[in-house]
Amino acid sequence: MNNGSNLQVAIPNTQEFCVNVPLYKEYDISQATPEELLELENRSETIDAYCVECNQQSVFQKDTPPMGSPGSPANPRRGEIRPDPAIRARSDRDFAVSFICSRNKYHQMRFYFRVKGFKISKVGQYPSLADLHLQGIAKYRKVLEPKEYAELARAIGLSAHGIGIGSFVYLRRVFENLIEIAHQKASGVKGWEEGNFQTGRMHEKILLLKDHLPETLVKNANIYSILSKGIHALTEDECLDYFSTIRLGIELILDEEIERREREKKIKGLTDEIGRIQGELGGTV
Repeated sequence: MNNGSNLQVAIPNTQEFCVNVPLYKEYDISQATPEELLELENRSETIDAYCVECNQQSVFQKDTPPMGSPGSPANPRRGEIRPDPAIRARSDRDFAVSFICSRNKYHQMRFYFRVKGFKISKVGQYPSLADLHLQGIAKYRKVLEPKEYAELARAIGLSAHGIGIGSFVYLRRVFENLIEIAHQKASGVKGWEEGNFQTGRMHEKILLLKDHLPETLVKNANIYSILSKGIHALTEDECLDYFSTIRLGIELILDEEIERREREKKIKGLTDEIGRIQGELGGTV
């Protein structure tokens, strides 16, 4: 818990900093080692992200100047003084890192960082954080109504702009909608006890609906209590810290529902084809 302070003490790894951390979120670098501080800027590495031009998930390789090239930290231009890494690491400066899509070298992402007053933050990026995440959820249109899909998109958009509590509000609505869909299915089953459902707490409702809900949701029913606590008791930054994990949980639930529907579609298709083939063979098989 950070008691509402916007200043974080653990610098995220490159994947997290670039793809998930909102703009202007500050991290304390006073206790970090020079190696940790310069890793983001200099280390050659890859990140996984949605390529908005390929329209699919991809691996991006960091595009960094060779360490022996003019102007690189290890080989400054003629006349420049070779910087001491320990000093440079905490010096006030702006820098950018670029990544190239492994599918197409012309598809790039670029992130801008600022080090100032022993703090580091991401101050710009292209594509935007919202673009990276919103493109990646298009598949959930298959299992969400337009209103619920819009609420999931709104949650991601708010998180991308540093609004944590509001993002939890919309994620909770998505969760509650999944429960209501299962409720509508269960209410038509013989022996269903509507009174128990209406008076039950959320975890009790989930247990009543377990045969109609994705297994991932049943096993992670405490997602709802985390969302509720976020809305009523946590700070903006705490909600932002937990957002990516809770969002992952919601997406896994939706992924399971997509798989279930696709499996049912395949089973129906197989059953229909077997019936057709048997009819063509005169019912002799």
